[in-house]
Amino acid sequence: FFHAGPSSSTVRQAVKQQLLYCRAGIGFHIQISADGSVRGVHRPTQYCWLTVFAMKHGVVGIRGVKSGLYLCMSSGGLAYAAEQFDDDCLFEENLLENHYTTYSSVSYPGNYLALSHRGQFRRGNSVGPYHSSTHFLPRRTM
Repeated sequence: FFHAGPSSSTVRQAVKQQLLYCRAGIGFHIQISADGSVRGVHRPTQYCWLTVFAMKHGVVGIRGVKSGLYLCMSSGGLAYAAEQFDDDCLFEENLLENHYTTYSSVSYPGNYLALSHRGQFRRGNSVGPYHSSTHFLPRRTM
């Protein structure tokens, strides 16, 4: 799906390792562990480094650098990790006026990635784009 051409440098630039910080509670970073568990942790670990890569304009995939697993969302709005990339792993990336970013499921519209004030993933269909639990900031350093 990626091809050489004028846009290839844009795509290459978009595939950088980063942390995704959520401002819910005391603040958490998304972590995708090798055992497939996904959650938020206050202090970033090696499993918090993610690759956010563009699939098309405004649509991204998210993969754990260390675990190699993709972040996905089920039809019930639950976040999970998977070895194989499929439509459940596509997220619409939306930059808000407050400079935070939301990630909503492409396959299940209205479902957002969201962390609770304890760092657990919330059901994506129980929150909206203006809940602070859905607001993420990309970070490049620990």
